Amino acid sequence: MKATEIVERSGADKKTRHRVRRLLAELLEAGQLERGPGKRYAVAGTVSLAAPQPAPTTAPAKSAKTAQPPTPTVVAPELPPDTVYGRILIHPGGFGFVQRDDGGDNIFIAARYRGVAMDRDKVALKVWQGYRGPEGRVLSIVERGRARITGVIESATYPATLRPDDPRIQTKVFLDGDVDRHLIGKSVVAEITEYPKSEREPISARLLAVLGAPDDPKTEIAKILACEEVEERFPPAVEAEAKTVPEHVTDADLVSREDLRHVPFVTIDPETARDFDDAVCVEAGPDKDQLRLWVAVADVSHYVRPGTATDREAERRGVSVYLPDRVVSMLPLPLSAGICSLNPKVDRLAMVARLDIDRHGFVVGRKLMAAVIRSRARFDYAGVASVLFGQPSSQHDHYQPFLPQLRLLQDVAGRLRDQRDRRGGLDFDLPEAKVILAADDPRLVVTVKRSRADALVRRAYQMIEDAMLAANEAVAEYFAERGLDVLWRVHAPPRREPLQRLSELAHGFGFPVDPEAATEPLALRTFLETIKGQPCERSLSYLVLRSLNQAVYSVDNVGHFGLGARRYLHFTSPIRRYPDLVVHRLLKLILQQESQPAGKVFGTWPPRKEMKEWATDSSLRERRAMEVERQVVDLYRALLMRERIGEEFSGIVSGVTSAGLFVEIDDPYVEGLVRSDRLDEDYELNDKTLRYETPKHGPSIGLGDAVRVRIDSVSVPQRRIELSLLSDPSARSGKSRRSRSGQTPEPSQRSYRDGKKAARSWLDSDDSDEDQPSQAKAGYGKASKSDKKPTTGKDASSAKKAPQKADQKSDQAPADRTAKKSSQAASKKPAKKSKGATAKGKPQAEKPKQAKKPKQPKQAKKPTDVAKKSKPKKPKPATRTPKS
Repeated sequence: MKATEIVERSGADKKTRHRVRRLLAELLEAGQLERGPGKRYAVAGTVSLAAPQPAPTTAPAKSAKTAQPPTPTVVAPELPPDTVYGRILIHPGGFGFVQRDDGGDNIFIAARYRGVAMDRDKVALKVWQGYRGPEGRVLSIVERGRARITGVIESATYPATLRPDDPRIQTKVFLDGDVDRHLIGKSVVAEITEYPKSEREPISARLLAVLGAPDDPKTEIAKILACEEVEERFPPAVEAEAKTVPEHVTDADLVSREDLRHVPFVTIDPETARDFDDAVCVEAGPDKDQLRLWVAVADVSHYVRPGTATDREAERRGVSVYLPDRVVSMLPLPLSAGICSLNPKVDRLAMVARLDIDRHGFVVGRKLMAAVIRSRARFDYAGVASVLFGQPSSQHDHYQPFLPQLRLLQDVAGRLRDQRDRRGGLDFDLPEAKVILAADDPRLVVTVKRSRADALVRRAYQMIEDAMLAANEAVAEYFAERGLDVLWRVHAPPRREPLQRLSELAHGFGFPVDPEAATEPLALRTFLETIKGQPCERSLSYLVLRSLNQAVYSVDNVGHFGLGARRYLHFTSPIRRYPDLVVHRLLKLILQQESQPAGKVFGTWPPRKEMKEWATDSSLRERRAMEVERQVVDLYRALLMRERIGEEFSGIVSGVTSAGLFVEIDDPYVEGLVRSDRLDEDYELNDKTLRYETPKHGPSIGLGDAVRVRIDSVSVPQRRIELSLLSDPSARSGKSRRSRSGQTPEPSQRSYRDGKKAARSWLDSDDSDEDQPSQAKAGYGKASKSDKKPTTGKDASSAKKAPQKADQKSDQAPADRTAKKSSQAASKKPAKKSKGATAKGKPQAEKPKQAKKPKQPKQAKKPTDVAKKSKPKKPKPATRTPKS
């Protein structure tokens, strides 16, 4: 049978189709299958693979043909013409959001309209305009988004049951076959064999692997990788090919290449870099005030040829996944860290971009070529920062011979950055989390801190970033001038609705932005420069980033809004990204046609349809890798904080959702959730300002406010840190916040997985090193002056946690304390002496249950508070009692 026939008969969907093809390729290479004419497969030695002879035209043959049963077909339900398609993200509460395939606004899906759709499924929707935006109902499931689940075995009796780790899976999960009793309580990975057809049906799954005990770091990381289908080990065929990879460049490899071994290239990477796929060199240009920038990128396409097992596996992986303790590489180690890595003082094959840059930052000369280079030294960002901007030590002596070149690199990077700033390139300075593990035991977390926290290190990083951006744009211009299809890296302009939302929120911070003008990158850049240095800078920068579309790969170029570039692609990281490898192959084909140094060229120009599939798959695999990296960082954060339950920290409100307040702690750099049901009952979420507010302009808590929190509970399997609020901008006291019953609330054991974190995989902008300096994970900022307004006496609930007002007399404090200790019966006696107290006492007699509200003990303060007696409007809280 042909591969397509096997795929159809096996019932594989698009999600699992690649597995069937991969299995066929492995069986073919192992000699268990044979392939003959017509690309038909059969078991080796059992069936003749000769080309089928044409059927005779006699009547019996014709009747035999008609006697065959018809091929079964799946009848797809007829859908209305206005059906919308997209991928759904499910919230633990049951509702979800769908990101439309056509790039429209995200669609809210209520739990009752979700049907049996699971997280990440591609669905068909009926959409209507709701009160707060577009809403919809799932009509059908086009493609399943997940094939594996992880969890803990609860029961081994037939059918064995699995408790999923993902709180978004609410249905029961039954395991096929027999399960040993000793596996009860163990974490496992299972593959879904049957999806539910209704909300009440269970999920059937097949046990794949037993990982170990829950809460163990090794087990939890294995869960994340298995659930996202990220495999560390390479197939045997790939490992066999890796053994044949040469260790040195040979003379045969130098055919049709420029010899640039005389150019003093150097590599500059993080201290913990495991591979070196780019090198730079800067020298004086051919004309006055010009600088010549050389960017050399490892020529992976010379060793990874189309159609090989290594190429197929690289396409399937799409991108390398970087974890705190290791790298799940796209390529085998002999390639990624061996012959393809631009290690110092050895010959390496490279694709080189030579750019002549004038004093205004424009590229006035360009040449692309295949070459052989020899890197002179390996530098890191911290060392370059010390040599150029700080105080170098003796360990940086080997930098000194290259100091003139590093200064030229600083000069050319400044020119490039200024030119990109003038056209409106956006620059976000939002940090990422860096996990520090123990040297002797990588399972132990020392701390989590901000990456590139040092300003000088960031400057050194930006120098290399500017050089890589220039090389990517130069190659993009090369393809655009020839009108060729290529894998563009596109970042579409933002839609009007998110910009309108941004305008409303920014206005609340006192920094208005015009949503019409913000459709141009220069306007958004001007806004970012306006808020620079303000307490709300990080909060608003995060909101700007959330209003942008995500960057993706596409064969249709719409430009890169975030960089202010008309044409952009990825060229500088072929070791860790498959689209870069594709671009190298295409570039070689054109260089060869134009009689330019191209090295050895393999393959032909791919059809546009195939390139579209590459673009779509690469975008999805990039998001998958980002999600894996984030989950692992969150896991290590939970491991670190589970030993610090009960400790108090200062933090910043980094996110505001219906689930509650996300609070970011600076040291260690972690984020947790203060659930909305743990806040005071008077607090209500204002969607327009992203603040939890109290009635009648009382105290509020919102994005960017400084708060004091306590670690209440930590769940390692669910990567969850739950907090309780001790103080907020409305309370100037350091005392602990109490619940309405007067007791400190117990830590909630309920799990959460808020839509804010889940939607990051689809709503964030580009996260690659070349596109933006850092990945935006949360908003930041300090409390504004308006948030530090002292609490008034109008809010009885906030008065319990707030100190006395500054204008109260000091001799009233003992009387207040005495009244606070008195019983409720004693408080009725002085109530008769005050008209206001009598008004409060009347409803108290009619409704005795109101006495247990925390507002009532405050009545005892009224007779002793001389300042408050003179205020006739104090009885107003009594009118709120029936309302609450």
